[in-house]
Amino acid sequence: MRKILALPKLNVPRQRAGAALPRDAGEPVFAEPWQAHTFSVIMSLYEDGHYSWAEWDDYLGYRIQAPGHFGGAAAEEAPPPGTNRSPFLAACEEDGAKFYHLWLAAAEQLLDAKNLVSKSELEERIAAIEKAERDGPRFAAAQRVLVRDIKREGHTHLPLYLRGKTGVVESDRGLFVFPEAVGHDHDHESAATLQHVYCVRFSTTEIWGEAEAARHDLNFNLWDYQLDAA
Repeated sequence: MRKILALPKLNVPRQRAGAALPRDAGEPVFAEPWQAHTFSVIMSLYEDGHYSWAEWDDYLGYRIQAPGHFGGAAAEEAPPPGTNRSPFLAACEEDGAKFYHLWLAAAEQLLDAKNLVSKSELEERIAAIEKAERDGPRFAAAQRVLVRDIKREGHTHLPLYLRGKTGVVESDRGLFVFPEAVGHDHDHESAATLQHVYCVRFSTTEIWGEAEAARHDLNFNLWDYQLDAA
């Protein structure tokens, strides 16, 4: 499992069973990036005072102790003789991925209860991400694209000297939340909350004319709405 590089020093009360983390040499471990993200979100919100540690512990403990969560009769078994450890907790600690699924489920329920992220908001965002993933990026690496001659949106960066210029997609940088769509009312395609960002390569001669050395290129990260197929 991959160990997170650094963790903040948190003033967390002594953990009860529901809050224990899978550990390696005393440090939390994460098999995938989403597990570290889930952990970080919960800890950051706790440090900001959105809920007490006891509240979080109760929500996570409920998820871990849920009867049948780890399958059939095993969930009803008593702790081994001489111990008071929950078999559900033991199962979680043996499988870090399963444990962080429980963290994620508990987080969704707690954030809804605290009116931080409602269930409907979460479902809308999941649907938007799933749609964007199904649709996929409009452009692929090595494809020629044209920068649209349009007014830039708010704080998104679109240099004047790139408008109307042609470049080549180097890579799709992935999906990002379009910053100007949050809290603003737009009436065209750039208002999509999630957009792909592309790294596009431009020749200096394309931008500034034949006087420039043809061997030089410039790369820019541009939003999907800023580009058309060339």
